[in-house]
Amino acid sequence: MNTIAKALAAASLSLIAVAPAAAQQTQASVRYSDLDLSSAAGAKALNARLLETIDTVCERPDMRSLWAIPAWQACKDRAMSSALEQLAANGALVG
Repeated sequence: MNTIAKALAAASLSLIAVAPAAAQQTQASVRYSDLDLSSAAGAKALNARLLETIDTVCERPDMRSLWAIPAWQACKDRAMSSALEQLAANGALVG
């Protein structure tokens, strides 16, 4: 399993997704302890961090490879679902 450490903060999410091309599990952390998730600005900042990390975890395939595009989208969906589940489990509801 590859591990990408994005932050060393106490409060972080661990995104886990299966990369479409290599079909191996990848993990990345997203720091959010510095954000006020009850504010719109904090939620927006967390969303931006999640999307940026997901783009790292789920590498965009060659757009000419039509079979890879659905797998790439599924990877991104799994990673976001994992992050949202962890936020809910930690009581850090966004929105």
